[in-house]
Amino acid sequence: MAPDGTDRIGILCGTDQPVFTAVAERLRDSGYAVQFFDPRSEISPGQIDELSLLVNKQVFPVTLPALGHARRTGTPLWNNLPATIAFSSRLIGLHALEAVGIRTPPLTFEKPLGEYIAKDWSIWSGDPELNGDGDFYQELIPTEPVDYKYYAVNDGEHIQTAGRRVTSKLYGPKRFLSKARSKPRLTGRLQRLVERADLRGVGVDFVRDDEDRFWAVDVNLAAGYRDTGLESAISRSIRASLPDSESKPVAPDPGTQQ
Repeated sequence: MAPDGTDRIGILCGTDQPVFTAVAERLRDSGYAVQFFDPRSEISPGQIDELSLLVNKQVFPVTLPALGHARRTGTPLWNNLPATIAFSSRLIGLHALEAVGIRTPPLTFEKPLGEYIAKDWSIWSGDPELNGDGDFYQELIPTEPVDYKYYAVNDGEHIQTAGRRVTSKLYGPKRFLSKARSKPRLTGRLQRLVERADLRGVGVDFVRDDEDRFWAVDVNLAAGYRDTGLESAISRSIRASLPDSESKPVAPDPGTQQ
């Protein structure tokens, strides 16, 4: 907390991230102090001790000691530390998706004969690569070069979801295409994942095969939420995560239209 009694919120991501830059402005308009931290640089215990909450939007190994210090000393994190560490493993993330009934492609630890996606163990080690070298390999699901990104944000009372269609990064730069149709069965299982892992925010990447089946290929606690319209939901979620949020009413988000 700042010396004047204002709640100070730290956001662990680059200052050029458009959604969380907009979220920071909403929080400042609501009277909070907001500071961004470089996710690729160390954060000192003293910096953590000055915060009321750390929004761990993006995490790399260099920041894990700071997250551990926050947990030991009582500074809340937006996404809890056990989930943050567990979901940094792609294999654990895929297993968590399967545990809530979400279909994932078959994987092996040796290169398949057909086309495949090569992946590293951890989310920060590198991007998936088509027919490349990796720690493990996922079968390539025959589909158009489009990803379906579904997001969930938990504000403590409601879990809001949004879906978007984007071009696949396997074939070039990602581009927004359109909103994705609501899939109640899919989003229901995504909400179940949020509840079981006690998450505040998560994104899951899907592909759709020619039988209209959706396959989850990645889960991401460092989701960007671009083109989703979830800025208000994220702002509410962050404010609800503050340690005293249950003892006082949460002011309306200045960016929410009535």
